[in-house]
Amino acid sequence: MSGNSDEKPVNTEAENKPARRFNGAYILLIIFAVVLLFNYRGPVDTIDCTPEVIATKPDVIMLGAWWCTYCNQAKRYFQNKQINYCEYDMENHPTGIELYEKTGGGAIPVMMIGEHVLRGFSEQQIEAALVLLRQDNGPD
Repeated sequence: MSGNSDEKPVNTEAENKPARRFNGAYILLIIFAVVLLFNYRGPVDTIDCTPEVIATKPDVIMLGAWWCTYCNQAKRYFQNKQINYCEYDMENHPTGIELYEKTGGGAIPVMMIGEHVLRGFSEQQIEAALVLLRQDNGPD
C-alpha cells in the first residue's frame, strides 16, 4: 500500500454496530406516561356522613369506596358544583354497609337524592334528581 492519504481507515467494532432504535414498547410507555400525567387530578377530599353533617340534611348521600374511580369523579363533581353531600364507605362503615344492602347493592357509587336512588355516576341523572328534590322541598 502506498502512503496515499485518501485511504479510508479500517472500521472499528463500535462503528459497525447498528444505531439503536426505539422499539414499540418504549413508545407505548412514553405515551402511557404522558396520558397519565395529563389525566392526574389529585386526591379528592371525602366528606364523611357524621351525625353533624347528616343534621345539615345534605342533598346527596353517597355510598362509595376509596378505590372507586366513579366515586372520586362524583365527589369532585359535587365539590365543583357546591352540592351539599356526604359519603359512607360501603365496605367499612356499618351504616354504609347497611344502606348498601337496603338499596339492593349493585354498581357504585350509589347516590340517594331525596327518594331517588342512583347507581353509577351520571351528571345528567344527578342534576335531574336534584331538580326533583328541590321541587319537592319547595323554594329555599
